[in-house]
Amino acid sequence: MMTQEEKKITELGGQQNPFRVPEGYFEGFNERLFARLPQTKQAKVVSLRRNLWRYAAAIVVVLGVGSALYWNRGIAPTLALSEEAAQEQYFNDALDYAMVDNMEIAAYLTEAE
Repeated sequence: MMTQEEKKITELGGQQNPFRVPEGYFEGFNERLFARLPQTKQAKVVSLRRNLWRYAAAIVVVLGVGSALYWNRGIAPTLALSEEAAQEQYFNDALDYAMVDNMEIAAYLTEAE
């Protein structure tokens, strides 16, 4: 069943197909197409020896980084803080965040006693 829009379109355009190909258009189409394309240059041969050094260097870097990570995987980080130092650092950071100075801390501690 045709919708109202389709009916309107058929009234305006009719039933015939407005898209037509001219007679003989596809005969000789390839020749016309290739005549319009720019002429290409001769293919260039590239030696793989120049790129071989790049690939070899990349492999050496990957093997070096991989072996360094493999052999050093059991070493613990030396910058780790002890638990007491970590707790002290946490309190200092909390006090800095709260903007509490030493005088306020001393006043709070004397009031608590």
